[in-house]
Amino acid sequence: MPAEVPPVTGPFRISVEAIPTGVTLDITSFVEALVLDLVTEHADALAEILDEQADGRPYDGFAAEGLLVERLVAQLSTRIPVYGGQCLALADRIRAVAAPKVMPQQRAAEGGAAA
Repeated sequence: MPAEVPPVTGPFRISVEAIPTGVTLDITSFVEALVLDLVTEHADALAEILDEQADGRPYDGFAAEGLLVERLVAQLSTRIPVYGGQCLALADRIRAVAAPKVMPQQRAAEGGAAA
């Protein structure tokens, strides 16, 4: 079975897969770009955060590294652009994958024949 073409192919690929309770959005290409941006454009801020964490204490959003993380996130892109017809394709794919599915046990319980 050929792999399904994702509904969003650029600038960041987004694919949609069904899970029992809804869908998952695979945004691997966005995360890859974000990590690359972190290590190439924000290495100093990342090093500061790592230095603050070096003593092994649990993360505290109010401690100094929490403020560093907050500043770093403010500098990073946290939105994924979806353009034109890809908006509708993404919505259609989510709608199709997330549509409720009747299980054979449900049909039998509702008085229908189990498949």
